[in-house]
Amino acid sequence: MLKETVISHAVRIVCAGGVAAALSVASQSAIAQDAQGADAQIQRVEVTGSSIKRIAAEGALPVTILTAEAIRTSGATSVTDLVKKLSSAQGATTESSSVGGSTFGFSGISVHNVGETRTLVLLNGKRLAQFGGQTLTGFAAGFDLNSIPISAIQRVELLTDGASALYGADAIAGVVNFITKHDTTEGDVSIGYSAPKNGAREKRISATKGFGNLEDDGYNVVLTFGHDERDKLGSVDRSFASTGKVQFSANGKRYQKQQFSASPIPANATDDQGQLISPYQKTNGSCPDKTFRVIEPYNDGSGLVDDYCGYDFVKDLEIYPERKRDNFMASGTFKIAGQEVYADVLLSRTKQTSRIAPVPGAIAVDAGTALHNKYLLPIGITGDSTAFYRLFDMGQRTSKDTADFASVVVGTRGVAAGWDYNASYNFSESRVKGSISGYPGAIAVNNLTSSGLLDPFVGPGKQSTAAQEAIKAATFSGYWDGGTSRLQTINLNASTEVRRLPGGAMMLGVGANINREEFSAKPSPFAQGILADPVKGTLCGGTTGLECDQRFGDAASSQPYSASRTSKGVFGELIAPVLKELELGAALRFDEFSDFGGATTAKASFKWTPAPTLLIRGSVGNGFHAPTVPQVNALQRGYGVTSDKYTCTPALQAIATRLNAQCQPGNRQYDQLAGGNRDLQPEKSKQATIGFRYEPISAITLGADLWHVQIRDSFGQLTEQLVFANPANFPKSWGVNKDVGTGTTYLAFLADNQNLGKSFATGVDIDISGRYRSGIGLFTSQLNATRMLREDVQLERNGKYYSALGNFADLGTVTFRTRGQWTNTLKTGNWANSLTVNFLSGYKDQETTVDVLDASGAVTGQEKIRMEVGFYSTLDWQTVWTPSKSWVFTAGVLNLTDKSPPFVPSTSGANRGQQFGYDDRYYDPRGRTGYLNASYKF
Repeated sequence: MLKETVISHAVRIVCAGGVAAALSVASQSAIAQDAQGADAQIQRVEVTGSSIKRIAAEGALPVTILTAEAIRTSGATSVTDLVKKLSSAQGATTESSSVGGSTFGFSGISVHNVGETRTLVLLNGKRLAQFGGQTLTGFAAGFDLNSIPISAIQRVELLTDGASALYGADAIAGVVNFITKHDTTEGDVSIGYSAPKNGAREKRISATKGFGNLEDDGYNVVLTFGHDERDKLGSVDRSFASTGKVQFSANGKRYQKQQFSASPIPANATDDQGQLISPYQKTNGSCPDKTFRVIEPYNDGSGLVDDYCGYDFVKDLEIYPERKRDNFMASGTFKIAGQEVYADVLLSRTKQTSRIAPVPGAIAVDAGTALHNKYLLPIGITGDSTAFYRLFDMGQRTSKDTADFASVVVGTRGVAAGWDYNASYNFSESRVKGSISGYPGAIAVNNLTSSGLLDPFVGPGKQSTAAQEAIKAATFSGYWDGGTSRLQTINLNASTEVRRLPGGAMMLGVGANINREEFSAKPSPFAQGILADPVKGTLCGGTTGLECDQRFGDAASSQPYSASRTSKGVFGELIAPVLKELELGAALRFDEFSDFGGATTAKASFKWTPAPTLLIRGSVGNGFHAPTVPQVNALQRGYGVTSDKYTCTPALQAIATRLNAQCQPGNRQYDQLAGGNRDLQPEKSKQATIGFRYEPISAITLGADLWHVQIRDSFGQLTEQLVFANPANFPKSWGVNKDVGTGTTYLAFLADNQNLGKSFATGVDIDISGRYRSGIGLFTSQLNATRMLREDVQLERNGKYYSALGNFADLGTVTFRTRGQWTNTLKTGNWANSLTVNFLSGYKDQETTVDVLDASGAVTGQEKIRMEVGFYSTLDWQTVWTPSKSWVFTAGVLNLTDKSPPFVPSTSGANRGQQFGYDDRYYDPRGRTGYLNASYKF
């Protein structure tokens, strides 16, 4: 057995980092114990980032460890909330992205904003199946954190350095290992309640119980169950998110930003010049309810102006969706013939419901028809027209998503012939089903119009009784789309002591694995576009002779497909303490994939302790990230619409003419197409870290790790902003899409998967902790922060570099220069009170066109501005009362001062919901949130 020194143990515990001062409390306790008994024997353990069982403090890689106490002190009530509090994590998909987006409720984690698809998530050191709702572009091709119950977690280990040489693909940015409760006989029942104002209230309950002592009884079984549910939060319940029309001041001027849809109720229509107008406004002199007037000049120099009524869809949003989660986990370990046989089973189900404004779409209104003669001819429209309408009487569009996850691991571990070994088989599966309501077929709506029943030029509730019945009969409600992702893995890892060196034992680790990945896309017949009547399920085409219908408003047809691949990997790792003060490490791995060949990765590391109070460490290595099965194999399909609106410039018109298509009328979003690419090659990376840990006195610990990641052949799609700005430069980025409702073929943007250029990211992770014992108790202070120093990304091969570092411009996202938490805790007797400061640096918002207002509030023109979004911070308070060993009561308030998110006028961005007035990807709209938790241990 190896011994752990006082400083190494202190370094491991104190400097591992954390999100709460509870970690600092545990740290000081550990230091005090070591000071009294430094010769205590320490068991070898396996630490994330190494295959070798050894003392945790001996590692040379930056690993942040969150204990169960630190998780509790953070105030997080779920794993998704927990990762938001990590200073080194940013850029991941959040639950609110499902508001108007097809995310199926996915929530991931991204280390250093390098990407959630490049951050490997493990459960007890084992890989997990990727999300079954991932898209063909690679979005959500990670693990859904909703599947892990926070009540089952014993600790979290976060490696903020690439680890492909050990784990293979997907570990470019880092590794997050969730370690669940094992080998305990304790029981725990917890209940909790969180209460923001006017919505998003949450109730939760969990229970854990262990049976059997592994040493005495030869077995141990731990069972955990968790349930939580949250209600909706409407946009109208938050002043900063309640409308799409906002007036604000900046740059010494008064501005107005209007976020709207060109499809209101009553409908807008095109006139004989193709301009968009509002028949209601032309007739009545004002816009109808839930709309405001929009005057937009064309930017093509034609002098034409759209003058219509924009629909304020923001008022209809539920900005935080309803959610229910159930998780069950069983872990069993049995001693048989001196070895351990173990099994872990995880089952989870997440149900999420999100609602947005009623469906919009286009309806053809031909000259001479009753609608044309009644509404359009009197205002001077003599030719055919298109009405842009919202089927308000059909109700809100609703998405009900269910994500089921199952994981089963069986294995054996122990010591044989001098080797610590672990052999296992694990099976995991993610199954996602998305159901919708409030959507009709485009042909069904056109038939309603041509029959004379539907009148798009009347207000809400003004349709005839027969029309109301027909609208109800045309409403589709049921399964829409989904998928299944499956992973099977056989693993064998082993480590042993090779020889003795001056600094200790040289350790060798080896391993091999075989992976089988499968993915199936399962769109419904309606999503495939193979139904003539989506409500009745009547098939189209073939011998039926019936025309195929598609979803009204955003027609897109998907094709079902299944694909799979097999990969094999072998690796070796060597740790050599060449001197008492110096340890060197090296790892080498080779992987072979059935669909694109092999990849070799390597890593070298060192740890140097020049003084008992100082540790210096570093590493260098390379990695790779394999494309997902859908990114390679998916068929081309409609893929929603562009995030921004565009007018038809001469260059865009030339592309449309070449493809025998039409531009979208006025200033509108364009259809988007996407598909897989069988020529896609893996991303390749290089990583390096250098860091130190310093403890000048026992009460203060300082640490910092400088890291660098560079990636080439990155996966991605040419951005719409780049392509629309120079249409002729990207002739392969265009296609066409037919609107089955109007029969018009429109120009479409093709965002296919490509290997693009390079990217570079550099930053430093900092942690500082202090401890002071006074007459009133133990005071601890912990600061964790990440400072980003560089981020440069190419949007096309050999193209110019762009950066999102404090800059929302070309990449559709923001990388915050600084983010972190500072937690201060005073522990007195059986009371502990904590105050945490959460902070984010500011950034420059995306360029946005806004209206300029005069002193009276009248619009005098338009201007493009870039807002400076300021530094943002919130305070969290928590009180923990432990009256006995059995009871723990926790009360706290998140965002104590009820600080609103900063205003941002921009509206586009990657993985962004439909919310307006703030950026839902970075700021929590719940506001001040009080919570209570009670736990009984037995």
